[in-house]
Amino acid sequence: MRIPKPLFDNLATKAFFRQSIADDLGRGLFNINLRNLFAIPYFDTETEYLFWQERYLVLLTPLKFALVLGAIAFLAYILLDLYTGNITPVEALLRLPIVFVLLGFFRYLQVSPHAVSRINTIAKLGAGLSASHLLVVMLFDGDPRYYVDTWPGLLPMYFFSYGQMFMSLRATVGFGWCTAVAMPLSGAYIGVETVALIPSILNLLIVNIFGLCTRCQLEVYSRRSFREKRNAENSTEDKTRFLYQLSHNLRQPLQALSCYSSVLDTACSQQDNHPIQHIVGRMGLVIDELNVAVNHVLDIANLESGKQIPLLTNVDINLLLARLENQFTAQAALRGLKLKVCLRQSPPYNVYSDACMLSQIIGNLIDNAIKYTDRGWILVAAVKIDPERLKLHIVDSGSGIIETMRDDIFKEFFRSNRRHSDHHSQGLGIGLAYVSAATKCLPQHSLQLYSKLDHGSDFQLYLPIAASMPKIGTVMPLGYGLAGSFVMLIDDDFEVLDAMTKQLTAWGCLVQSASSKAETLVALAENIRAPDILITDFFLQHQETAYDIIEVVYADCGPVPSLILSARAIPEQDKTKLPANTRLLRKPVSAAKLMETMALAMAK
Repeated sequence: MRIPKPLFDNLATKAFFRQSIADDLGRGLFNINLRNLFAIPYFDTETEYLFWQERYLVLLTPLKFALVLGAIAFLAYILLDLYTGNITPVEALLRLPIVFVLLGFFRYLQVSPHAVSRINTIAKLGAGLSASHLLVVMLFDGDPRYYVDTWPGLLPMYFFSYGQMFMSLRATVGFGWCTAVAMPLSGAYIGVETVALIPSILNLLIVNIFGLCTRCQLEVYSRRSFREKRNAENSTEDKTRFLYQLSHNLRQPLQALSCYSSVLDTACSQQDNHPIQHIVGRMGLVIDELNVAVNHVLDIANLESGKQIPLLTNVDINLLLARLENQFTAQAALRGLKLKVCLRQSPPYNVYSDACMLSQIIGNLIDNAIKYTDRGWILVAAVKIDPERLKLHIVDSGSGIIETMRDDIFKEFFRSNRRHSDHHSQGLGIGLAYVSAATKCLPQHSLQLYSKLDHGSDFQLYLPIAASMPKIGTVMPLGYGLAGSFVMLIDDDFEVLDAMTKQLTAWGCLVQSASSKAETLVALAENIRAPDILITDFFLQHQETAYDIIEVVYADCGPVPSLILSARAIPEQDKTKLPANTRLLRKPVSAAKLMETMALAMAK
């Protein structure tokens, strides 16, 4: 694409068209300073190219309309002259080519794949040929009386060139002033008296000056808007890069910390009344809570930046709720609470949502209810409210939420006064913030809250019903039984690899570890049997990924249940390419979640 140069080469920076100076504001006649009026921001070559590329994408449709309207106007002008008898049919035919030329330009922009890159050229040709048509017709007629009717035909062309950024500023100014000079000269050539030329000269002069001011201000506004947009985009990119580094540099050591904590907990549990067993247990809980908080912070950032795109599919609500019941029953029991999850006994059984995000949303709501309830119960139930929606209730008998705090609880890092004083209630105030952000990203999902002080809360999650799925009559028990399992573990971070190896060994697993595709091939050659499960990071060194690891393992052992642990978000298009028996977890992951997922993967 040709890069238009909107400023005069010799006047761009030193004289007329230059950057505005803050000290100049408020000076000049009527507080107007010409240097500020024509101060067009300067861009470097790359930014200039991007600016015009964006402008032309916006201006393609308006230029098409302008060409069609110009063709219609010329046709109407010819027909009117033919009707009034000012021209003969032969003369009318000689004037028709300009109509076909403008329609030809429109057709080119309509069908050409290079239309956007040709806007500047098409606009200059359209304006130049239209003005030339007026001058040629006037000179061909040679009648001074027609001058008064002809010169106003330039005015719509000025509105076309000055009012939009179809052409570069240099081409626009050149067209305006050349035609403003050529029209009176042509009139004088055919015998128009000087007195009759003066009104047209003055009017064309005024219109060109006004058009120049308007076009400069239009360009100033467009360039400043583009600069602000670019700054915002650069800021977003900086935030994305920061989150990328934070995700990797924080998740990896947290995963190692969680593994070492699990090993220490296993060792202490093998000795009755170990003096630090209680401390180790508390440390594990704090680490798990920190892992959850970090995951939620980064997930919220990914949702807001558009990096996490929902993968919508049919989700069995009964199976999802049953898994969450197994996950949170023990936590509720530790606080002396009764967690009751009511599975649906009649259709519909499934909703249209992102299974992972929906599980986190409901899980966070249940976790929040447990932490804010001192005694009593938590009830989870889904009811059909119309043919297209289910309403999921998460109801508790807790302390309730006062009216003034209804909006605050969905903000990041918000904790109520009761939470600050409750030593049994862990958390950083991230869970509900994620619920709010994730619900807004899922189509046709919404959340409402009903609560009364000292009478509990009712979080109501509205979910779209999807196509029917077979009812799940029984829920697979989560008996782990990992002892004796053969696990192949792949990770390019030595600290994480060592920590997870120790963790899995403490659970009674036989572990074979590697850090790359080459090491995996060596390990497979030494195996006497296929692994029961493959656990691998997704992004490895030397541009290797989980695809490479799964490929060599499948080639040697056939399909093996796979579990992918990743510190970075995996693009949705990459997730769809993974084998059907592959499960995904984000680092850091708690010991309980890892154990549960491994058991479910190997049970399939």
